[in-house]
Amino acid sequence: MDRHICPNQDLFFIEEADLAYFENEVADVLVIPRSEFMAHAVYKRLQLANSYMYWNIAERMSYVLVAPPEWIERIALQKKQHLLEVQAGSGRGLVFAAPMLPEAPADFSVERDGTALIVMQYNWWKKLPIKIKMRFLKEYAVQWDSPECHELPADAPSRLQQFANRYSDSHGSNCLSATLFAVTGHAWMAGEWVHPETFSHGLQRANYRLIEKEAASGDVVIWINHAGIVQHASFCLGNDLFFNKSGQTFFNPWKVIDGNELDREWSHLDKKVYSCR
Repeated sequence: MDRHICPNQDLFFIEEADLAYFENEVADVLVIPRSEFMAHAVYKRLQLANSYMYWNIAERMSYVLVAPPEWIERIALQKKQHLLEVQAGSGRGLVFAAPMLPEAPADFSVERDGTALIVMQYNWWKKLPIKIKMRFLKEYAVQWDSPECHELPADAPSRLQQFANRYSDSHGSNCLSATLFAVTGHAWMAGEWVHPETFSHGLQRANYRLIEKEAASGDVVIWINHAGIVQHASFCLGNDLFFNKSGQTFFNPWKVIDGNELDREWSHLDKKVYSCR
């Protein structure tokens, strides 16, 4: 897991005004307008998108600097500090509270609103001992998804044992792929990033149909928005327990959770039950 959290290509998000400040330094990197960057097939890769949390980046960040890992070490300390401060205020990922990783280099630490932060970068992250990395990742994972879960019921399908209450080792697997795996038994599907229409076709081919009853063991529950698009899905294990995945990162485990937890999370959407009974 540790090899995926910090990509070996540095991305720095900057405002229009920063271009002039870094005029001499940007000759050594790619300067990509944000709109072009977000539409670029290479930079839309899941590892980059999830690690840098594209969806959270402030709109004022107009450009992306794409740099090799050694670039930031070559620029003057004052400019390096300014760039890191911009990153800390951009909303991007790979910015953490300093106490989470006290072993981080001091020159990658900044202060924002009275809080000490670190900006993670590939070159120093890769050098940390594995014990330190694992300690950090365990603490960070809890910020994404609670590790609390139920035991897999003894009468649950045996195919679920290899995934239930476990983390993935890569980004991509989401709630829809987890549910299709539970339905079909095809383990490879659990690691895919499945979209709503593909999911709906998969349910149909597995002979699942909409029913007007409460979910029972083997049924699938979905939550749809006002446009009828599936936003979440989960596989019922009976007794109000579900095999579930809440997100597409490897910090979101496949786990057995209580139905009440799902209802609280998705209460703003329409709930539907599908069955092959």
